[in-house]
Amino acid sequence: MTQPTSLLLIKAVLLSGLALWLAVIVLNNVVAFRNGVFAVGMLMGMQLFDQEPPIRTPLLSRRVTNAVWHRMVFSFVLVMEVATMMLLAAAAIMLIGTFFGLSDGAAAMIWANLALAAFIALSLIMLLGGAWFAYYVRQETMQITHFILIGLGVAGTLLVNMPMQ
Repeated sequence: MTQPTSLLLIKAVLLSGLALWLAVIVLNNVVAFRNGVFAVGMLMGMQLFDQEPPIRTPLLSRRVTNAVWHRMVFSFVLVMEVATMMLLAAAAIMLIGTFFGLSDGAAAMIWANLALAAFIALSLIMLLGGAWFAYYVRQETMQITHFILIGLGVAGTLLVNMPMQ
């Protein structure tokens, strides 16, 4: 195996792993849809602000307690997860095909960039939605997780675009 093919293998493994990880997330969110809606409802309803000691802030005017909105937001995130998973899987398949000489490497890189852009966008949507409801006050680990996912997407993009010469 040459250095360029070993780098191509790493790229394929990364995108395959992200696609499979997101597939598990999608499966979990479909199977436990009501739990996901409940969790989004807690976030949007800013319910953790009422736990002891309660936090009183003008930001509480942003509360959204309507369950219809919770279902819509969770459904939107689920659709984004499915789309991102499919893009990651398509890019991974193309990279594996390139590894075996069956696909065009340039097209695989374009699909990989598109997939990673969707991954970063999904992470940013969750980060921005959480920030709107000030989740960093009582759920700081969720915000850290979203920043890590953005970093993973950026690092993956750098890796995927690393020249193979």
